[in-house]
Amino acid sequence: MAGRIRTTHVGSLPRPEPLVRKMWELIDGKDVDEQELEREIVDAIRTVVRRQLELGIDVVSDGEMSKTGFSNYIHERFSGFSGSVRFSSSEFADFPDLAARLFGNEAAAHIAMYNCTGPIELVDKDAVHRDIARFKEALGDHDPANAFLCAVTPGQITFNHPNQHYATHDEYLEAAADAMRYEYRAITDAGFNLQLDSPDLAMANHMVSDGSDVPEFETHVRSAIEAINRALDGIDPARVRLHVCWGNYPGPHHHDVAIAQILPELVKADVGTLSFEAADPRHEHEWEAFAGAELPDDLVLMPGVIDVQTNRIEHPRLVAQRLERFAEIVGPERVLAGTDCGFSTFVGWHNVDPEVGWAKLGALVEGARLASETL
Repeated sequence: MAGRIRTTHVGSLPRPEPLVRKMWELIDGKDVDEQELEREIVDAIRTVVRRQLELGIDVVSDGEMSKTGFSNYIHERFSGFSGSVRFSSSEFADFPDLAARLFGNEAAAHIAMYNCTGPIELVDKDAVHRDIARFKEALGDHDPANAFLCAVTPGQITFNHPNQHYATHDEYLEAAADAMRYEYRAITDAGFNLQLDSPDLAMANHMVSDGSDVPEFETHVRSAIEAINRALDGIDPARVRLHVCWGNYPGPHHHDVAIAQILPELVKADVGTLSFEAADPRHEHEWEAFAGAELPDDLVLMPGVIDVQTNRIEHPRLVAQRLERFAEIVGPERVLAGTDCGFSTFVGWHNVDPEVGWAKLGALVEGARLASETL
């Protein structure tokens, strides 16, 4: 169908419970049978790839089955990180009892962040290639050009992991960019699309890691975008998408920065697709910001049209309406239907029942079909 709106999601999908338990043991420093863990990962990737293709998702992922988290997986691949980190958020200062209810569970207890206490150096070059090999095996004949792998951005690394080593924050950011370049290149060289996960570009306005030297928000956003472009040097922007969100947790989010404030900087990233929240009740209205924005002529918009914090399954017609708003701004060929964020950004961390999540992805596909027919 000419002008059909294609479908995807933000990457992470709930891991099977046995895999969750093994990964938690890994985080806890317990002995884990590596061969058994590998079998669990491979089986999980095969399952989530099959289910995505059966639903009709156009651009699929490996579900991040091999990672303990979308950003803290770097602990296993790079040196330079140790200790522990606490976070604080301005929104929870207004609702002090809420944080304990949201984060007082076993999954949250296993979300580990460390300080940067030494030079960031890649110590496991094979990790990304294992991800690639597992994913290719699960995809079979499916074209890797219609698949993507996720990686964290330099800005997110420096936001999550307070600097206790580098002389300046800019030096830290530059080191993180240089460190991540190998992974970015490996993913795109393998024929996959690369998704860069950078919630810091919105979250740093209302959240901070204790001891962080991240500068004031506007300065961080500009510097973080420059670091992304440094790390992407030589990679075709059309193969890269940038995901921005305000934090994948069911908080009040009433201190979230407006996307209109950061959009002029976001479009300076050397990427072909921009992924952002457009379904949750705090940000759905912000489609209006894109109507009057100066956007690159070839930028693909990937609005989240599925909320990943509620178990209510969106009606396909609502999904279609959300997509039609953006298609009227840039045309259906430049709209990629996505989700607000991942369904399980950290191992065991999900607020939507896993099977409900799959039903939501089904509604995404049906809504994209309806919008395509209307347009």
